[in-house]
Amino acid sequence: MKYGLVILALAMLTLSVQQDEVRLDVGQAKITSVSAMRVRRAPQVNAEEMTRLKLGTVVSAVARSANQDTIGGKTDYWYRVSLPNGETGWLFGGLLLDYNAGQRNELLRQIIEARLKSESTDFADRQELYNLAASSVNEAKDVNTRAEFELFKLLALANQAVTFPDNLNNKPPYREWLKAHSAKVIRNEFGGGYNLRSEMLWNLETKYHSLPIAERIAWEAAENPQPSDCEGDEVCHMFIYEGEIRYLNLYPTGAHAAEALKNLTELLTDEVIKVANDKGGDIYVVEQRTHLRKLLVSLRTAVAKTSAPEKAELLKKLQNFRN
Repeated sequence: MKYGLVILALAMLTLSVQQDEVRLDVGQAKITSVSAMRVRRAPQVNAEEMTRLKLGTVVSAVARSANQDTIGGKTDYWYRVSLPNGETGWLFGGLLLDYNAGQRNELLRQIIEARLKSESTDFADRQELYNLAASSVNEAKDVNTRAEFELFKLLALANQAVTFPDNLNNKPPYREWLKAHSAKVIRNEFGGGYNLRSEMLWNLETKYHSLPIAERIAWEAAENPQPSDCEGDEVCHMFIYEGEIRYLNLYPTGAHAAEALKNLTELLTDEVIKVANDKGGDIYVVEQRTHLRKLLVSLRTAVAKTSAPEKAELLKKLQNFRN
């Protein structure tokens, strides 16, 4: 008797769903914009989960719900889509984008950039983002597109590395991830997880230096966080921003030149200049001073190349540095 009631309930639910849907004359292509997107048995957030779709999966919508729903601040229809196993299931439209094969690169770019900005995703979600960026590199048919997606691939790796769980490095899938990427990342002993080695980005900039995207790559390299525990050490902070000096030398009139000049002006304190001008000390002090003096010489060269008005105050400070 109970079994019969269950069958009846499912039949009534199916009939109700069919009555509340609007069939689409032609299948509409959609692409998932989130990782592990849940496919539901009915157009309801609490309906049974049938399966999950990976980030960037293209599906064909054959119907939509009669009414819109609001989930996570997004209002949209639910779409009934065809699944690889021959069944159909429901996806919330707020997490889908209209798909056009002729605009695939633009859509992938939009999806990847949006996911890179999301701070609420975990290691597994970010693995899907990395996989999508990696497959996009392989799909690229021209050098400009390939360069852009190679950058996305590195940024996705950096994005994932910071979520690496420190206590699970000997367990799958983290053990395999670390083995695959050990040469590209560096352990962050102070903040936990890993950071992408900045040189990976600088090498990419060198590879594509003649392309328009090279400047963005250089700025991403300059801003890529590295393990540090400077606390109140002003010289240490200056070393952390060495990448911005490198960026300025390469792109003195670049889009981020003014920002770099402002940052470096704040970092070039009286204490930093005093350390650079000092004499004597032990081997460690001499090595640090030598590195700092080379850095300030490079900064002076970079500032001379730029015409941004923000350079005036920095030049004034650099006059106190004796090299």
